[in-house]
Amino acid sequence: MSLFNDPARILLPMMKVEAFEDQDRQASVDSVILPFDAMAMESKFINIVTDFSAAGVAGFNEFKGSPSPDLDVTFLLDDTTYSNLVAFALPSALVPDSVDKLVKKMITLFHTSHVKKGKIEPYYLTLKTLSMPLADSAGEGFNGRLSEMTIKNEIVNILGERVKAKVVCKFKEALPTTQITNSMSATVKGG
Repeated sequence: MSLFNDPARILLPMMKVEAFEDQDRQASVDSVILPFDAMAMESKFINIVTDFSAAGVAGFNEFKGSPSPDLDVTFLLDDTTYSNLVAFALPSALVPDSVDKLVKKMITLFHTSHVKKGKIEPYYLTLKTLSMPLADSAGEGFNGRLSEMTIKNEIVNILGERVKAKVVCKFKEALPTTQITNSMSATVKGG
Protein backbone atom coordinates (compact mmCIF):
# COMPACT_ATOMS: atom_id res chain seq x y z
CA MET A 1 0.00 0.00 0.00
CA SER A 2 2.03 2.83 -1.27
CA LEU A 3 1.40 6.31 0.04
CA PHE A 4 3.80 7.41 -2.70
CA ASN A 5 1.47 5.96 -5.33
CA ASP A 6 -1.77 7.06 -3.73
CA PRO A 7 -1.63 9.84 -1.12
CA ALA A 8 -5.40 9.44 -0.59
CA ARG A 9 -4.61 6.25 1.34
CA ILE A 10 -3.58 8.25 4.39
CA LEU A 11 -7.31 8.30 5.19
CA LEU A 12 -7.17 4.57 6.06
CA PRO A 13 -6.46 3.51 9.65
CA MET A 14 -2.72 3.06 10.05
CA MET A 15 -0.58 1.19 12.56
CA LYS A 16 3.07 1.69 13.41
CA VAL A 17 4.95 -1.50 14.29
CA GLU A 18 8.39 -1.01 15.81
CA ALA A 19 10.84 -3.88 16.36
CA PHE A 20 13.28 -4.03 19.28
CA GLU A 21 16.16 -6.34 20.11
CA ASP A 22 15.45 -6.26 23.85
CA GLN A 23 12.41 -6.85 26.01
CA ASP A 24 12.65 -3.38 27.58
CA ARG A 25 12.44 -1.85 24.10
CA GLN A 26 15.59 0.24 24.36
CA ALA A 27 17.38 -1.04 21.23
CA SER A 28 15.15 -0.21 18.27
CA VAL A 29 15.84 -2.12 15.04
CA ASP A 30 13.39 -0.54 12.59
CA SER A 31 9.71 0.29 12.17
CA VAL A 32 7.02 0.20 9.53
CA ILE A 33 3.67 1.99 9.17
CA LEU A 34 0.95 -0.18 7.68
CA PRO A 35 -2.77 0.15 6.89
CA PHE A 36 -4.97 -2.33 8.74
CA ASP A 37 -8.53 -3.61 8.72
CA ALA A 38 -10.07 -2.04 11.84
CA MET A 39 -13.11 -4.33 11.61
CA ALA A 40 -10.91 -7.46 11.72
CA MET A 41 -8.70 -6.34 14.62
CA GLU A 42 -9.40 -8.30 17.79
CA SER A 43 -7.90 -8.31 21.27
CA LYS A 44 -8.48 -11.43 23.33
CA PHE A 45 -8.29 -11.48 27.14
CA ILE A 46 -8.87 -14.68 29.10
CA ASN A 47 -9.37 -15.30 32.83
CA ILE A 48 -9.16 -18.88 34.06
CA VAL A 49 -12.00 -19.24 36.56
CA THR A 50 -12.94 -22.69 37.88
CA ASP A 51 -15.79 -23.91 40.05
CA PHE A 52 -14.93 -24.61 43.66
CA SER A 53 -14.53 -28.35 44.04
CA ALA A 54 -16.14 -28.77 47.49
CA ALA A 55 -19.34 -30.75 47.38
CA GLY A 56 -22.52 -28.80 48.00
CA VAL A 57 -21.04 -25.31 47.52
CA ALA A 58 -22.76 -23.50 44.65
CA GLY A 59 -21.87 -20.12 43.21
CA PHE A 60 -18.29 -20.10 44.48
CA ASN A 61 -15.43 -20.12 42.03
CA GLU A 62 -11.69 -19.65 42.09
CA PHE A 63 -9.50 -17.44 39.92
CA LYS A 64 -6.54 -19.47 38.56
CA GLY A 65 -4.77 -16.73 36.59
CA SER A 66 -4.68 -15.15 33.15
CA PRO A 67 -2.60 -16.10 30.13
CA SER A 68 -1.03 -13.28 28.09
CA PRO A 69 -3.54 -11.53 25.83
CA ASP A 70 -3.49 -11.89 22.05
CA LEU A 71 -3.97 -9.26 19.35
CA ASP A 72 -5.13 -10.24 15.86
CA VAL A 73 -4.48 -7.73 13.06
CA THR A 74 -5.08 -7.95 9.32
CA PHE A 75 -2.84 -5.60 7.34
CA LEU A 76 -4.21 -4.48 3.95
CA LEU A 77 -1.60 -3.88 1.26
CA ASP A 78 -2.72 -2.74 -2.19
CA ASP A 79 -0.88 -1.11 -5.10
CA THR A 80 -3.67 -1.59 -7.64
CA THR A 81 -5.09 1.93 -7.46
CA TYR A 82 -3.25 5.16 -8.07
CA SER A 83 -4.17 8.81 -7.72
CA ASN A 84 -0.69 9.93 -8.73
CA LEU A 85 -0.25 9.52 -12.51
CA VAL A 86 3.53 9.90 -12.30
CA ALA A 87 3.76 7.05 -9.82
CA PHE A 88 1.50 4.90 -12.00
CA ALA A 89 4.07 5.07 -14.80
CA LEU A 90 7.00 4.05 -12.56
CA PRO A 91 8.19 0.44 -12.43
CA SER A 92 7.36 -1.17 -9.09
CA ALA A 93 11.08 -1.57 -8.30
CA LEU A 94 11.32 2.24 -8.02
CA VAL A 95 8.34 2.62 -5.67
CA PRO A 96 9.84 2.91 -2.16
CA ASP A 97 6.91 1.35 -0.28
CA SER A 98 5.51 -1.17 -2.73
CA VAL A 99 3.46 -4.11 -1.41
CA ASP A 100 6.25 -6.59 -2.13
CA LYS A 101 8.82 -4.48 -0.25
CA LEU A 102 6.45 -4.02 2.70
CA VAL A 103 5.77 -7.77 2.94
CA LYS A 104 9.51 -8.51 2.89
CA LYS A 105 10.07 -5.89 5.61
CA MET A 106 7.26 -7.36 7.71
CA ILE A 107 8.85 -10.82 7.47
CA THR A 108 12.20 -9.36 8.54
CA LEU A 109 10.80 -7.35 11.48
CA PHE A 110 8.02 -9.64 12.69
CA HIS A 111 9.20 -13.17 11.97
CA THR A 112 12.89 -13.45 11.16
CA SER A 113 14.91 -14.35 14.21
CA HIS A 114 18.04 -12.67 15.48
CA VAL A 115 20.75 -14.01 17.75
CA LYS A 116 20.65 -12.64 21.29
CA LYS A 117 22.95 -14.01 23.99
CA GLY A 118 23.60 -17.13 21.91
CA LYS A 119 19.86 -17.78 21.51
CA ILE A 120 17.80 -17.34 18.33
CA GLU A 121 14.55 -15.47 18.94
CA PRO A 122 12.15 -13.06 17.19
CA TYR A 123 12.15 -9.32 17.88
CA TYR A 124 10.00 -7.68 20.53
CA LEU A 125 7.34 -5.50 18.91
CA THR A 126 5.31 -2.47 19.89
CA LEU A 127 2.14 -1.92 17.87
CA LYS A 128 0.53 1.51 17.98
CA THR A 129 -2.46 2.62 15.97
CA LEU A 130 -2.26 6.21 14.99
CA SER A 131 -5.79 6.94 16.20
CA MET A 132 -7.16 4.37 18.67
CA PRO A 133 -6.00 2.69 21.89
CA LEU A 134 -4.91 -0.93 21.95
CA ALA A 135 -4.73 -3.49 24.72
CA ASP A 136 -2.16 -2.08 27.15
CA SER A 137 -3.02 1.62 27.19
CA ALA A 138 -4.02 4.53 25.03
CA GLY A 139 -0.46 5.80 24.77
CA GLU A 140 1.71 2.71 24.77
CA GLY A 141 -0.03 0.39 22.35
CA PHE A 142 0.38 -3.37 22.45
CA ASN A 143 3.72 -4.90 23.42
CA GLY A 144 4.23 -8.38 22.06
CA ARG A 145 5.81 -10.81 19.66
CA LEU A 146 4.49 -12.41 16.51
CA SER A 147 3.00 -15.83 17.13
CA GLU A 148 1.55 -16.37 13.66
CA MET A 149 1.59 -14.66 10.24
CA THR A 150 -0.31 -15.67 7.11
CA ILE A 151 0.37 -13.82 3.85
CA LYS A 152 -2.56 -14.02 1.45
CA ASN A 153 -1.33 -12.94 -1.98
CA GLU A 154 -4.27 -11.60 -3.94
CA ILE A 155 -2.50 -10.20 -7.02
CA VAL A 156 1.04 -10.96 -8.21
CA ASN A 157 2.54 -9.25 -11.27
CA ILE A 158 4.37 -10.89 -14.18
CA LEU A 159 7.68 -10.53 -12.33
CA GLY A 160 6.35 -12.44 -9.33
CA GLU A 161 6.07 -9.35 -7.11
CA ARG A 162 3.10 -8.95 -4.81
CA VAL A 163 0.80 -6.12 -5.90
CA LYS A 164 -2.10 -6.80 -3.52
CA ALA A 165 -2.00 -8.83 -0.31
CA LYS A 166 -3.54 -9.28 3.11
CA VAL A 167 -1.21 -10.16 5.94
CA VAL A 168 -3.04 -11.73 8.87
CA CYS A 169 -1.00 -11.60 12.09
CA LYS A 170 -1.50 -12.88 15.61
CA PHE A 171 0.61 -11.26 18.32
CA LYS A 172 1.14 -12.55 21.87
CA GLU A 173 1.74 -10.05 24.67
CA ALA A 174 5.39 -9.70 25.79
CA LEU A 175 5.71 -6.89 28.31
CA PRO A 176 8.86 -4.94 29.17
CA THR A 177 10.52 -6.23 32.35
CA THR A 178 9.76 -2.99 34.21
CA GLN A 179 6.05 -3.37 33.48
CA ILE A 180 6.12 -7.04 34.58
CA THR A 181 7.94 -6.10 37.81
CA ASN A 182 5.44 -3.30 38.58
CA SER A 183 2.51 -5.62 37.88
CA MET A 184 3.92 -8.40 40.08
CA SER A 185 4.67 -6.03 43.00
CA ALA A 186 1.13 -4.59 42.80
CA THR A 187 -0.28 -8.15 42.93
CA VAL A 188 1.85 -9.05 45.94
CA LYS A 189 0.85 -5.82 47.77
CA GLY A 190 -2.79 -6.47 46.94
CA GLY A 191 -3.45 -3.42 44.83
